[in-house]
Amino acid sequence: MKPLFLIPLIAMASVASADQLETGTKAIQSQTGCYLVDYSYAETEGLQPGYKRDKRVYDVNARQSIKEWIYAETISPTRIRLQHILFGTDLAGNIMEGSFLKHQAEDWEYDAKFLYDFSKPLTWEVKRLNPGLWTRRITNLDDGLRYQCASSFIEENAYSDWSCNNYAPIPGRETRDMGRKDYNTLDRTTRVITYGNSWLERQANTKTIDKNGVRTPLAKELGKTWYVRLPDDECFDAKAFANERKVFWTLLRETWDEILDGHTTYVEKSQATPRYAKIFELEDKVHLQDLDDPAIRKSVKDQIMAIIGDYQ
Repeated sequence: MKPLFLIPLIAMASVASADQLETGTKAIQSQTGCYLVDYSYAETEGLQPGYKRDKRVYDVNARQSIKEWIYAETISPTRIRLQHILFGTDLAGNIMEGSFLKHQAEDWEYDAKFLYDFSKPLTWEVKRLNPGLWTRRITNLDDGLRYQCASSFIEENAYSDWSCNNYAPIPGRETRDMGRKDYNTLDRTTRVITYGNSWLERQANTKTIDKNGVRTPLAKELGKTWYVRLPDDECFDAKAFANERKVFWTLLRETWDEILDGHTTYVEKSQATPRYAKIFELEDKVHLQDLDDPAIRKSVKDQIMAIIGDYQ
């Protein structure tokens, strides 16, 4: 029997937990829909002698419009996965051929027991968590690990607000679009604010060279990604793309869930062909098959496992 003086404290903790779950769930669900996505990132300060600040501004919508259809998959009462489907339109509003992409997912979970903490290039270590936090897991294009962080939603502000600091791999926008090869990791501070009809992700980052166990800060960066709500019909084709493929995506996510079970450090190896390219190739081959058929489902899952295994 619990001491009487503990009962009010336990009740208060229970109420706070329920409020945090409700606040987070509403904020996360409000991020679904069709959006114009405006990325903007710029270096603000060099941190090493002789380093010249990169004066370029990463502005994804300078000559096009990037849009995303974001839908929610409720995996459990405490876990919501937001899948982003990215595509581009030209300045006349026409969809750019071949631009549909299963982009990142935001896998949110309340009261998760652990997360995979990025510790150095290609390595994620299991980190045990305190209760009462919302974990945000940002995935790779093939649902593999990128970065994860756990924090609480601030409930007393006018708008729901979640902030967290974590270490992460270099962003794809930097290697792919900006041609950066002089650093390989990012010390991130992320703030997600939801406004109902739009939401904002602010970042204050330090570009970092991680070599031989030593982290050397190279430059500071500020950025933001605005998600500005559009009518759902502007994402009609992206929604159709998702509906055609989401059974495969669910199987892919379930396969990763089995692998990332919180028991051991996860280490990848780099190869010339990125893993997501092979997963995309498999997806194109099998997504129209009857993945509800147990035999077909097992065969496809085994192929996913084999691809992931080749990169471990």
